Amino acid sequence: MRYSMAVSSKSKSKKRKPSKSKRYIGVSKVKRFKKMSGKKSGRTKKKGSKKSFLGMDRVKFRKFLYIFIGIVFFVSCIAVLIAGIYLKNLRDSLPSPDELVERNSDQSTLIFDKNGELLYTVYGDQNREFVPIEDIPHHTKWALLAAEDMEFYQHKGIDYTGIAMAVIQNVMSGEVVRGASTLTQQLVKNTILYDVLGEEAYDKTYSRKIKEVLITMQVEQTLSKDEILQMYINEVPLGGVNYGYQTAANVYFGKDVGELSLAESAMLAGIITNSSIYSPLFGTNPELAESRQDFVLDQMLKYSKLTGVTEEEVEDAKSEELVYVSKHIDIKAPHFVFYVKQLLEDEYGEERVAKGGLRVTTTLDYGIQEIAEEEIVKGIANGARYNVHNGSMVVLDPNNGDVIAMVGSVDYWNQDDPRVDGNVNIATSLRQMGSSAKPYTYLTAFARGYGPWTLAPDITMSFGGYKPVNWDKKFFGLMTARRALGQSRNLSAVYTLQIAGINNFINTAEKLGITTVSDKADYGLSLALGSGEMKLLEHTAAFGVFANEGIKVDTNPLLKVETSKGEVLYEKGDPVTQRVFDEKEIYALNYVLCDLGGHSDRSGASYRVQGQKVCFKTGTTNGPKDLLTVIYHQNLVAGIWAGNNNNEEMPGGWSSNVPLPIAHSFMQRVSDQYPVKTYSRPSGILSTKICTDTGKVAQSGIDCPSEASIYIQGHAPPTDEREIVYICKSNNLIADNLEAAQKYDLVEEYVLINNTIANTYQQGAYEKFLLGIKDSKYLVKTPESGVCPLPLGPNNAPVVEINTPISGEVVAQGGTLTISGSVRVLESVSEFTVSVDSNPISGASINADGTYSVTYLIPSDMTLGNHTVTVGVIDNLAKSSSNSVIFTVTVSLSPVTLTAPADGVTIVFPVTLQASVTETPSSVQFFVNKVDDSYSTTLGAVQSGDSWVATWADTAGGNGDYTIKARAIISGTAYDSAIVTVTY
Repeated sequence: MRYSMAVSSKSKSKKRKPSKSKRYIGVSKVKRFKKMSGKKSGRTKKKGSKKSFLGMDRVKFRKFLYIFIGIVFFVSCIAVLIAGIYLKNLRDSLPSPDELVERNSDQSTLIFDKNGELLYTVYGDQNREFVPIEDIPHHTKWALLAAEDMEFYQHKGIDYTGIAMAVIQNVMSGEVVRGASTLTQQLVKNTILYDVLGEEAYDKTYSRKIKEVLITMQVEQTLSKDEILQMYINEVPLGGVNYGYQTAANVYFGKDVGELSLAESAMLAGIITNSSIYSPLFGTNPELAESRQDFVLDQMLKYSKLTGVTEEEVEDAKSEELVYVSKHIDIKAPHFVFYVKQLLEDEYGEERVAKGGLRVTTTLDYGIQEIAEEEIVKGIANGARYNVHNGSMVVLDPNNGDVIAMVGSVDYWNQDDPRVDGNVNIATSLRQMGSSAKPYTYLTAFARGYGPWTLAPDITMSFGGYKPVNWDKKFFGLMTARRALGQSRNLSAVYTLQIAGINNFINTAEKLGITTVSDKADYGLSLALGSGEMKLLEHTAAFGVFANEGIKVDTNPLLKVETSKGEVLYEKGDPVTQRVFDEKEIYALNYVLCDLGGHSDRSGASYRVQGQKVCFKTGTTNGPKDLLTVIYHQNLVAGIWAGNNNNEEMPGGWSSNVPLPIAHSFMQRVSDQYPVKTYSRPSGILSTKICTDTGKVAQSGIDCPSEASIYIQGHAPPTDEREIVYICKSNNLIADNLEAAQKYDLVEEYVLINNTIANTYQQGAYEKFLLGIKDSKYLVKTPESGVCPLPLGPNNAPVVEINTPISGEVVAQGGTLTISGSVRVLESVSEFTVSVDSNPISGASINADGTYSVTYLIPSDMTLGNHTVTVGVIDNLAKSSSNSVIFTVTVSLSPVTLTAPADGVTIVFPVTLQASVTETPSSVQFFVNKVDDSYSTTLGAVQSGDSWVATWADTAGGNGDYTIKARAIISGTAYDSAIVTVTY
């Protein structure tokens, strides 16, 4: 809709004449003052006059004063004359009021992607419908005035007080920072000014402001207040391409303007200030619309004598739930477009963006944008089982800061579901980032001399009033920072933040480009777990610094901005870069996030792109309410959020099962355009082996639980100083007589940890954990030393023990007696003997471990009764000891007799073994053993007449002496024959 108006200029010419006559009279008065002062000076020269001010007499002083006043007045008149000429020239430069009849110069601003794909047309296709002022409800009109110009009906178009205050503030600041526009001035700026001034209309200069004031005065002289208000109501931009109240009423609420409620009227009035930001449907920060509505209602109540509203009506309006009607517009990548539009308005002004015909080329790649949108839609659909209903993605080129794609929600047009609230741009909204913010903690520590090798325990620790827990409610024990970050352990991160420092964390975040955690007083150790709210866009850009090896590149969505005439207002040159972290510090971080050490024990280690590892970090906030993944390599970084805008919890939802698969699938699909590029180790990064229970370098020859790691040259980890100590089992002392105590297994090996950890607040918790491990072999303090008691006789004399035979054991004539036991000596054995009735048994020897075993054949003619076995030993120190056991020999009662071969014969293979059994056996076996124990065999016998026989045909034992015996099982009892010895 266009409007015409004629503004008379007659009143202007009448105003010029008095100003000229006044200046003439002013000059005349100056001349008369000069004449008078001349005469007076002649009459006052008298001898003996009294002195006055500054040593002058009164007459001279009066003359001086008149001259000074005259000069000041003259200079003032000249200044007024110059100002008048300047204003006249300004006024003359304006078109005749009659030329302001028709506005037809508004031009559309076009926003393109990097390849020329049109994303959005600003203003060009205006949605506008005229409504006369008499159809505007009283409360709707006054809601508008309460928001924009409460004194509209009182002033003459100019707020002189406001202008004065603005001038003072602008002068003091040295730039134009404040305006004082009335509603009429806004109308002029929005409808006429560009027609009159062209590109000058967008200048923030005093001359442009003066011209605006002059045009405003013309409008006020030509139109009535209601006509001005009617124009404004039909012209005001109200979000998107919607102009005027009738259109806005239909687009926002699906009704005519005459049907708007007080609450709806206040909402529309509140967003006028900047509909690009505040519009609940089309703004970049629609969540602010409600606070703007409250402001308008409060203003209406404050001026209730004019607005006519009551306190009850205002309260009812504030509690009314507004129901919006979603209206689609022709737009691609809407969240990105409105993000760019806001940046343009901040730089060039809302009017110029709306009507100035700018041609804007952005960094967005719409092909990539479509892939991002598809992956968000698909991934959020898969997440519905966990009550996940919204998602967002930001894609950046870390090398130049270009915004390649931006998905602000799963569906921009879904504004009915509070879980989606589609027009809210999550990419630029504040959300908690959960564990995906943990890299900031570890980078802060790495920049302060620590590294992936640093101890970061996942154990029970106290952090004052703050009581963090791990997501799985478990503790993984002692570990390095590498494993702790890779497996996202919460206690480890808080521990590390205690080392790094909260203020240093905030400084790190600011260096990375995070702007929302700057107030140090607001945060505590929970920062380590992502409690500080951040914007996904900034969070993703911060990971871009990791991708770019420590170089920060300003995020930039614009390639070029031109006027309608082709004048270039902005063109992106080389990216603005700044090294904010040493590349070695970033490599240490990427060593973890990209698993450059090949440890393969991090969460999500199976995710690869083009068969190569990519870097990423996930995060899940309490509830869970926010699910995050940021994934990157040297050519690309993408940040993904999943959740619900109304903070509904998502049972079973984790960053690993919603945003991480989205991120992986997206990176796979764009990998041809943005191939994976891995990181090379910079100079100054050295390798080492770290004890994971101390976070220190393992000593050669000392075993410890360890892993490969790296460190920055000049910041080597300290050496592990553990000691192996041997503690006597009986008295818990370090054994002074270690060798002897070890000989008899009297000591246990312990690890003495001489380790003061970096976080001294947690030293006690660390030591308690070491000692509390089941069957712990750790010590944290050195025990006293002393002698470990040995199992020897008086004065460490040898000790002889006889295990068999036992005292009183009965052995039949012709049977065998096994003599076995052990000998303990302080150092070594010099002589060892075993005897029966003082007759030494030849070949008796002691084993290396102090044990012995001798088989003695009881002669068939050995006297019946008691006999004595004696075992004696003499050590290398000439100390001796012996022990004896009595056994009893009886007549052989065995029912088994070995009848062949005979004792002492030389055999020829095959050998027939034969035994007789006086009772009925269940089985009979023959046992053959070579005397030197190098061969043995067992042969089952078969009954042959009255005998039991078997054939021994195995010659594997070779030449030598063999013992043979028969064994019969009778009623479950084993009976052995006498042993015979044969030779082969």
